[in-house]
Amino acid sequence: MAFRTEFLLFLVLFFIIWLLSYFLTRMLPGFVDWLIVAVAREVAFCLKHLGYTYVLKESAITFFTAYGGQSLVVIPECTGLYTTIIYFSIIGAYPARIGEKLIGLAVGIPAIHILNLARMVVISLVLYHKPKLFDFVHGYLWQVGFVIFMLLLVIVWMWKIVKPKAAEKTR
Repeated sequence: MAFRTEFLLFLVLFFIIWLLSYFLTRMLPGFVDWLIVAVAREVAFCLKHLGYTYVLKESAITFFTAYGGQSLVVIPECTGLYTTIIYFSIIGAYPARIGEKLIGLAVGIPAIHILNLARMVVISLVLYHKPKLFDFVHGYLWQVGFVIFMLLLVIVWMWKIVKPKAAEKTR
């Protein structure tokens, strides 16, 4: 298959998988709400073990610091769900064997979740210690870093897991 055709097929499949996955999250708001609370609890668990004091109420973590009350509210975009959907769509659309795709998902989805948890803990600590840096760290530094990480996951998966398909014999 010509590169252009294969690339166009990838883009179409990516968009279809992404769109269906996104609409699925809209049809299952209970799952998204559960994920928000779960991420907030995971962040709180990490902060507790780092020795920080806070109040956790549903999806809001409130610190009482020298700067006053600082709240971090976990919203759907804070869960890593949408990055996971993009990753899932890339893996799903890429021309690889089912087993290779399953390995990519089994490694990549937990890796994205762990990095997202680290991201949330770091931005919580920035909010606690340096609230003036919060917007930069949250809105720029981690956003770019997260996208780069996801793309590196895809590249490593393509290089290390996906094997080239055997050349078809011409008749």
